Amino acid sequence: MHTNCQKYITETKIFFETGSTDSNANSILFVNTGTINVTIDGLLLVPNQSWEISGNRDEINVKTYYFTFAAGSGAGLTVIYKRYL
Repeated sequence: MHTNCQKYITETKIFFETGSTDSNANSILFVNTGTINVTIDGLLLVPNQSWEISGNRDEINVKTYYFTFAAGSGAGLTVIYKRYL
């Protein structure tokens, strides 16, 4: 193992209702895993579409992201965070 490597973990959360999530991560990946559209801070993701925001080494994104689902059933948003230890 390299002693100079920055250690991190990944965390996955799945949302089925309109809401928000704090990032507090180096990178964050949003994946629309549902069957209806989801809008994240004004960006529309259709089903199976993703949006990734990555920082440089040692950067932490501290934004709160707000998301809303289109009307109907089939909501699903998977969010994967890369967090430094």
